Amino acid sequence: MMARCLAGTLLGFPLAAALLALLLHVLPNRGEAFVVPALILFFPLWTAFMAGTYMFRSGARAWLVLGIANAAVFLVLWIARMAVT
Repeated sequence: MMARCLAGTLLGFPLAAALLALLLHVLPNRGEAFVVPALILFFPLWTAFMAGTYMFRSGARAWLVLGIANAAVFLVLWIARMAVT
């Protein structure tokens, strides 16, 4: 149970941040008009990831899935940023 809690807390934070950064990146003007709503949305999204980790059978599976999700989102964000510059 503790492993799932830590996975949601430690890996859910960067996952929520990266998803919102990717969302802002694809919006017009890089989402300048939506920064405050994105910041307000961050905490509920992070909380959803923390709560969602209890749906996994084990802590190891939660770490694996959230780790892969983090790697995928950060890779897509990096590719999107490189495509613009």
